Amino acid sequence: MKAKKVIAMLLVATLSVTAFTGCTINKNATVATLDKEDIKLGLVNFMIRYQEAGYDDMYIQYMGEGYWDKTVSGNNTVLETWKKNAIEEAHELYTLKAHQSDYDVEVSDDEKKEIEKAAKKFMKANSDDVIDEMSATQEIVEEYLELRLIKSKMYAAIIKNADSSVTDEEANMAAYTIVKLDYKGAYDSNYQYQTYTDEQSAQIKAQADAVVEALAGGSSLEDAAKAAGTTATTGTYATYVDPDAEKTDDSDKKSDDTESTDSKTKDSVYTTNNLDQSVVDALNSLEEGQTSDLITTDSTYYIVRLDKKTDEEATESNRKTVKGNKEDKYYNDILSGWQDDEKWSVKQKQLDKIKIHNYFTTTKKDEKAADTSATESTQQSESTNSTDTQNTEAVDGTEN
Repeated sequence: MKAKKVIAMLLVATLSVTAFTGCTINKNATVATLDKEDIKLGLVNFMIRYQEAGYDDMYIQYMGEGYWDKTVSGNNTVLETWKKNAIEEAHELYTLKAHQSDYDVEVSDDEKKEIEKAAKKFMKANSDDVIDEMSATQEIVEEYLELRLIKSKMYAAIIKNADSSVTDEEANMAAYTIVKLDYKGAYDSNYQYQTYTDEQSAQIKAQADAVVEALAGGSSLEDAAKAAGTTATTGTYATYVDPDAEKTDDSDKKSDDTESTDSKTKDSVYTTNNLDQSVVDALNSLEEGQTSDLITTDSTYYIVRLDKKTDEEATESNRKTVKGNKEDKYYNDILSGWQDDEKWSVKQKQLDKIKIHNYFTTTKKDEKAADTSATESTQQSESTNSTDTQNTEAVDGTEN
């Protein structure tokens, strides 16, 4: 990837702090060490705050101010999750840097000049308060851009050796129509799970029975659902399961309204279905146009119809996904092999010093830039999507 594309990954933003309440961190403190190379706290903080700027508008709308201190998955807050992702990304970036000579990957003088120019533009566009909040320096911004450029080049070089051919069987996606009725509970507008009363659960069961009765009377699944006061939706699912992959352990299968993904196998490089295994089994047993009986799981009623054994458009799209997944798996296997042989340590006390006291609001401008976050999956190829450059204003947030 050319340097100009990597530069586009940097959020070109004009930031201001209307009520600056942040606390300065020691940018030069060591937060992690890879063999004998130190990773600076300032770089990791910049990665986290850069990510925050891209998410504040959306997260605040749904979760309120101070959302970074709210627990959203397991026992971790949003900020704790960001820290974990950022330190893992830093580990990946420095590992790739350490092995770039293995693939003859270099950053040219012209690319370094482009990176320097972009970093200067970023620094000039922002106030001292914002620069301090993000722990941004000319050197930190340049280092991050160079590390990302090395990653994109290394990814491209590594996957050249991957066997990413995809058969028609591996790519196949079937189309279905489904009625889904959760009878244990549902998430409210604040993303909090609310358990149904016995009376509410009985009402859901009555809806499911009404759909079954209407189907028996000759109604279509869509009309039966509508008559029962619910809706039928459509989707596609991958029919191929890797026979060599290890079966998923059902013991950690999610309940409530979260459908399990155990229709695919753990370590499989193929598209994961967002369907319960019982639904997949039912679909696989149907002929085109056939509708299943009522399917009951621990938390949900389902009725499904198999519409097409092969959905051509979805299959071709999935072919690209499967190819990318195979490349990602090959890349991650190489990366993991390197990291297994490394000495990597994290200084948690330093990482804990990263705090968020302000949030960023954004307004769109006409300039174009690619929107990539510090938590971008390490398993994605380094393509960039063009989005609007954002002018961002940081305002005082409320911590919970």
